[in-house]
Amino acid sequence: MTSLELLLLLNTAVLSGMCLQYELVLSNDGPITTGAQGTVEARLVPKPGSKQEQLESQHYSFHWNVENPLAIVQSSEQELISSITVHSLAPKLYTVSAWVTRRGCSWCPQLAHGSTELLVTDFVVGTLSLKQPNSSTTFSRKGYELATKTPTQISFILYDPSDYFDTASFRYFWYFGDGERMVTNKSYTLHIYPTPGTYQLHVDVLANLNDSQQRTGIYGASLNLQDKIKNIEVKSLDDIHADHRKTFYIYVNGSPPLKICWLVSRSCVSVIDHSCDLMELPSSTVSNVSYTFRDLGPYTFNVKAENSVSSLQACYKITTWKSGIHPVWFIVPCVTLFTIILLFVLSIIMRKGSAQKDSIEVADFDFSPMSDKSVKEAWAPSRGTVHLCCISCGHRKHKSRSLSRREVHSLLKFSHTQIQAYSQGPGMCSSSPL
Repeated sequence: MTSLELLLLLNTAVLSGMCLQYELVLSNDGPITTGAQGTVEARLVPKPGSKQEQLESQHYSFHWNVENPLAIVQSSEQELISSITVHSLAPKLYTVSAWVTRRGCSWCPQLAHGSTELLVTDFVVGTLSLKQPNSSTTFSRKGYELATKTPTQISFILYDPSDYFDTASFRYFWYFGDGERMVTNKSYTLHIYPTPGTYQLHVDVLANLNDSQQRTGIYGASLNLQDKIKNIEVKSLDDIHADHRKTFYIYVNGSPPLKICWLVSRSCVSVIDHSCDLMELPSSTVSNVSYTFRDLGPYTFNVKAENSVSSLQACYKITTWKSGIHPVWFIVPCVTLFTIILLFVLSIIMRKGSAQKDSIEVADFDFSPMSDKSVKEAWAPSRGTVHLCCISCGHRKHKSRSLSRREVHSLLKFSHTQIQAYSQGPGMCSSSPL
């Protein structure tokens, strides 16, 4: 073997060892619509652990291979990056490959190689986006998770990296999955789902091109609508014994599945972090937890409930007491004593009021036998003349005898001391001094 052949073998071995230090990474901006243009890029990068100084100090050539009828429109190349622009009128999943060699060495082995797949389709390419005001859009493997009774903005986002649809006119046919539908010329609309549940949303996109060609596309999504968490109610907060295990019942007004995190502390916690006890409720809104209070209160029961569309945190004050005599046995006697004293004071006040109402001023009457004298004096003739009308004197005398003792004692006292009798004609009494 000549020295030249030995040199070539040594050089080949060295270059083969060098090519193991690099890798070629390919990417593309597909999928693209038939007739539109797409871009494929190849980047030469060192493998982990290799020396990047050797990569930057040398020059390399990129080579491409594409499947028919995919055609290369243009290409560009830098020191470590090469890109090509392609297009096709036939829909297909195309394989695009590339490799790198040392520049100016046609017989040298490949330093790195790679491949990628580019999808060309007849349909309009885009994605659906759903957003609600004042809340971020969440996405899970099952679909979008949104809140009920909230305006939802549904948008179709066109993917057109080469601006192929710049002069096209669009029409959108919306099917919301709850029986309602709508047709618009704009790529977005608003809709409200009143009740929780799973809905299948889809939109039919129709694009009219300038050359009278049309492109269509159908895009859908599975929506999981849930009620927001409105409040959290915790029961069994009263009558809590220290050193006794207490069970709390948690009721959440919101749609499951739920995550409940609870924590007992001395005061209300503004943000409940990972230090709380976590529970997951896949299909229920009710749960119960148990806790043992070692010391006297006050305490705070912190609880946070969360579902896919909302979260809510609440704090509840708790007061504990030692086992033995319950504080109520001190409160009841005090309340009873106070009630008795109050009733006693009210009874005294009512008695005084009734006594004042029954008191009536009575005149000073003298009912003794000596009072006859005063009566006689009262009926004594006075100096003046008193006219008495009588039917007859005899009748007057007869009736005077029949007067009872009570009628004789008149209550009226006259200041005159003499009473005169008058006589006028037959049948009348005579008037003469007594």
